[in-house]
Amino acid sequence: MSAKTAQPREDVVATMQTERLRALSNRYLGLTLMPTEACNFRCTYCYEDFALGRMTPPVVRGVKNLLAARAPQLDTLHLSWFGGEPLLAVDIVEDIQRHVLALARENPGLRARSSMTTNAWRLERGLFEQLVGLGVNEFQISFDGPEEIHDQKRRRLDGKGTFARIWSNVLAMRDSDLCFRVILRVHVDGENLEAMFGFVDGLKAEFGADPRFGIFLKPLSRYGGPNDAALPILRTAAEFRRFDELNVHAYGSQGRDHIRGAGGSASPEVCYAAKGNSHVVRADGRLCKCTVALEHPANTVGRLHEDGTVAIDAARARPWMRGVFSGIEAELLCPLVGLDAALVEPRASA
Repeated sequence: MSAKTAQPREDVVATMQTERLRALSNRYLGLTLMPTEACNFRCTYCYEDFALGRMTPPVVRGVKNLLAARAPQLDTLHLSWFGGEPLLAVDIVEDIQRHVLALARENPGLRARSSMTTNAWRLERGLFEQLVGLGVNEFQISFDGPEEIHDQKRRRLDGKGTFARIWSNVLAMRDSDLCFRVILRVHVDGENLEAMFGFVDGLKAEFGADPRFGIFLKPLSRYGGPNDAALPILRTAAEFRRFDELNVHAYGSQGRDHIRGAGGSASPEVCYAAKGNSHVVRADGRLCKCTVALEHPANTVGRLHEDGTVAIDAARARPWMRGVFSGIEAELLCPLVGLDAALVEPRASA
């Protein structure tokens, strides 16, 4: 390694080491739950196939039984609601969240938190307040720029636009006095890059003074969807320089590694897929590691049974966890990167 190669900051190294230890602890459980894999949107860049609908009743019972069995031994339980669009199966969300609240009352040492990735179409004021009351108080909501651009990319199933209703719902969240956090995820590509400077100004004007909101600028990526070849992802050095300028415009000198507000941190986080104590529960009960590579042949590592027991194939799970043993930051941040090579030539554990 060259003497000029930048070394990780000591605080980042310490944070990553702590997270590596937590990634194997039986005192923590992280579940990404997909109450439905259907969606009422058809975003041009989506990679999901929507083949599965609602989570089946045996899987719902399996989730609840698993949580009941694990709760007495846990310090932290983190549920992440994902889809499809999770609010299309809000009754399942509510059922499981009530169960979690009951478990928290029965186990005073349990810290339970719940987050949701939602397109926010159904997140009107009443439902939002109900979800916060049930313990879902962290949200990620995406925009693709100002209305005329967003509505071309983030469309409903019937092809109509979505911006006005999402924006109205997010403003209603801001006007509440509830305690919650929202990450406004903004997809940036070669077509909307210049318009994003003004859009970011608008976000800062509406939400910048509210510490409950944060802005996350994310370059559009290809994740295996049918339109991947046509996506206008950032390509040129000039585009990436301009994206860097957009980050400075949004965050100031803190730059693009900082999520402004909403509890964001400049320190990297270990990906949930790299953790031994974190799994995705699909609507049919399959246990997976990653929500991006849903159909990757190595993604399914086990199954959740109705009685709450789980069957994990350790040989299939181990490549996803290789960063925990190697300590290599890239493998901790995104174990999907390089996964195929790891499957072919698995490295011995440290």
